[in-house]
Amino acid sequence: MKRKSPTEPPADSQKTLESWRLLFESETYKNDLDALPGNGDPVFGFEVEWDDLTKYEQLHVKFSENMTETLQCGNQVLKEQYSNRNMATRPVIRVVNLPDDRAYEMSQLRMRDRTRLLSFDGIVMSTSPIIGWLKLSVHKCNDCDSKWTIKERLARPREKIKFCRTCLDAIISNMESKKPKSYHKDPTDVSMVAEENYYEDVQYLEIISPDMLENGMAENGESFQVVVFDEYVGQFSKGDNLTINAVVAVDPLINRDFIRDTRRMIYLQAHSVEEGFSHHKPIQLDLSKEFSLS
Repeated sequence: MKRKSPTEPPADSQKTLESWRLLFESETYKNDLDALPGNGDPVFGFEVEWDDLTKYEQLHVKFSENMTETLQCGNQVLKEQYSNRNMATRPVIRVVNLPDDRAYEMSQLRMRDRTRLLSFDGIVMSTSPIIGWLKLSVHKCNDCDSKWTIKERLARPREKIKFCRTCLDAIISNMESKKPKSYHKDPTDVSMVAEENYYEDVQYLEIISPDMLENGMAENGESFQVVVFDEYVGQFSKGDNLTINAVVAVDPLINRDFIRDTRRMIYLQAHSVEEGFSHHKPIQLDLSKEFSLS
């Protein structure tokens, strides 16, 4: 039997969608949206205060427990708000001004902090060239013309598609029938629809904290890698003082000497970036001084 796809989101997602709608229809955010922020830009980071999440069905709790799904719901509602104002811009929610209990010293990060959304004061030491990555790949069956989308992972092997689920379900259903066919078409005849793939801009920043600069860790070549996306790409340069609100993630070692190396390094996936430090005094970096970053 063919798998059934729900026509409506789950009840919990519906509550999350409604909470976001109430937030964006509040006086503060309605006025912000009526000013048409980012109109004409391909992508715009729409800032939402952390404290405001606490006022709408505990959005801050949902955001903490399931950040990806909660943001997906919020971006869907925000896109509707932009469409209602006849703006073609793709808006992206950026939650800013995280509470003090999420402030963290970068050099104290450990593997146990993986997946946490934390706030860091950081100084940009270098920036990578701007590149893109395949975020969503589109595939189709060359037999039944079914199409589906796969969410890819940053800096990971692309997902391998082995068969068409629709065709395979039809084969299984037929084999379970009273008079099954003696021949079935190959369900593995699938291909990627390259022109419909979705790519996202990405850039890597080498970051140190003020404490790392003061205690000499930076001069010893220690730093952290921060990945920024969308509207943040190309916006930062060496010496910038930033507050980086990011998810702690792990990656294989760059210089690993065998494929299945189990060792991992910590890096940060930026969710939002604010100008200036939140918990330190500004630091003027001597741009003529070279640091050896690994």
